[in-house]
Amino acid sequence: MHPTSEMSVFTEVVQSGSFIEAGRRLGLTSSGVSKKISRFEDRLGVRLFNRTTRSLSLTEAGIALFERCQNILVAIEDAEDTARNLSTVPKGTLRIAASDALSLQVLVPFLKKFAQDYPDVSVLLLQGDGGINLLNERVDVALLFDRPVETSFIARKLIDDPWVICASPEYLEQHGTPMNPSELLNHRCLTIHAKGQTNDQWTFDGGDEAETVRINSVFSGIGLTVKAAALHNMGIARLAHFLVSSEIATGKLQPILRNRMKNRDRAIYAVYPNRQHLPFKTRVFVDALNQHINATLTSP
Repeated sequence: MHPTSEMSVFTEVVQSGSFIEAGRRLGLTSSGVSKKISRFEDRLGVRLFNRTTRSLSLTEAGIALFERCQNILVAIEDAEDTARNLSTVPKGTLRIAASDALSLQVLVPFLKKFAQDYPDVSVLLLQGDGGINLLNERVDVALLFDRPVETSFIARKLIDDPWVICASPEYLEQHGTPMNPSELLNHRCLTIHAKGQTNDQWTFDGGDEAETVRINSVFSGIGLTVKAAALHNMGIARLAHFLVSSEIATGKLQPILRNRMKNRDRAIYAVYPNRQHLPFKTRVFVDALNQHINATLTSP
């Protein structure tokens, strides 16, 4: 086996945390991965992993080797990307992470035309609602609502994405329209439940200081289900702009308390690794997505 292939298998095991998961990603069996690691260790003359039936950890030699292997593999990939970028046709697989709502509402409609324009690029869409590890999953582009704190990533702002308080015209006609945040306590409200938490505290701009209201939630779920509940006249929801932009434009949902929303820093970002040579396929994808989002989403 070529040394770089051994490094790739070793690095995959470290990043995934197990031989089984590394095998799944590499298209190998767990025993196949184990044999390759054993051959790598035999060739180096050191043990790289402490193995038990329940745990897997790096030895001191493994820790020292891992960082160097990462740097070598990134340098090789950069060199290959440099060669690929000389081509005017983007090629290869793009690993993209995004939330379910963003994938269904924005990405899938966009990818139909993108696939027609760039048939040599295939897309692997990863579910990004649960705080996906961008490095371990080898993500090329992630669509996030906050800038990453890691300096190893670049965040390109695509569009502002403020929260929108809204309800169906039918609900507001029947129950009235709240004119200030405190009146929400007298209404049926719909809340997003994600990552094990229900967001039942809505913050509003109060001038000198913010005002937070703990609303009475009668229904909670992911953003897509909360939007569906609002369209079925079940109550008032707080949803991301991208998710309700079309329904507000057509009058199916009506925004309320717009002058009280605190939204200055919320946006959709395209996040990708900070590399010397950004792959051509990644650059083309982000540029095209930026144009699509700003052409199809109404202004906040």
